[in-house]
Amino acid sequence: MRRIVLDMKNGLLAEAVMQSLSGCDMDFLIYRSPKPEETLALCRTCRANVLVMEVRQGLWKLSERLRLCSAVRRLGWACKVLLLVDESTDELLASEVRQTVKDQLADGFIYASVSPTYLAGVIDTL
Repeated sequence: MRRIVLDMKNGLLAEAVMQSLSGCDMDFLIYRSPKPEETLALCRTCRANVLVMEVRQGLWKLSERLRLCSAVRRLGWACKVLLLVDESTDELLASEVRQTVKDQLADGFIYASVSPTYLAGVIDTL
């Protein structure tokens, strides 16, 4: 069973992602971090295989996500990090997120506009 941690500001989006992933044929156990400050501890507690983090302004900005990504990589096991960004709201931020993956600071990215099935498929390949 793959353990997935979601760290997303948008509660409605997070709930939709959780329901979509739960309804897929994949064998996922999904946890939602209540706030960014608790994400690392949750990843440690559940021994997460994949961390999905929404990138946006505020506590969810890219620099904070990269700091958290680095901390997750130091946990001692392989936990892949997938960044989720809304490409239509902030094209510059989406470009920065893509560059982050090219620079191998995160394992992958996905746009918020993709289908739940595609998201589940991407997570399954990490």
